Amino acid sequence: MLQVCLVLFVLSACALAAPSQSQLPSQQQQQRSSDLDYSPIQTVTNETRFTTLNPSVQLVPLKKVKHAKGNIVFSAGERITGDKLLVNNYDDESFTTAVDVEVQMRYPSSSGISITLTSIEIYVDASADDANAYFIDGGIGKHKASILLDCNLTRTFSYEAFFYGY
Repeated sequence: MLQVCLVLFVLSACALAAPSQSQLPSQQQQQRSSDLDYSPIQTVTNETRFTTLNPSVQLVPLKKVKHAKGNIVFSAGERITGDKLLVNNYDDESFTTAVDVEVQMRYPSSSGISITLTSIEIYVDASADDANAYFIDGGIGKHKASILLDCNLTRTFSYEAFFYGY
């Protein structure tokens, strides 16, 4: 019994003396969720839509796969060996009447450190029949991406976005 206690004591002392992950030198600065700028889910009208306010922006659609009950998966690029999850974000909102909504996301934020993007996946759940996701700047293989999500005539809207890169 004394030997077991001694071994546990030595292991505990080693664990306390070992540097934590935050103390180890990093080859690459770690990404944080603050490296993604995003707007809240906001209701829009024809006058306040992103495309009305920015008519010269070219919208590049992300790949869309519809699933049952309003679930839609948007994607661009694909995961590759050595990439990692850079940032992710979740938001949801409910409304008393059917409304048109938009969300804008930008990676990296103005204070963030950019890494080459390999894949973006966005999971959307809405009471409406359809939604859309577009690149409005940057994209896969680049160091930045700006994305516009939109959905018309919905009472509920939620999304979770995952950005991968190396």
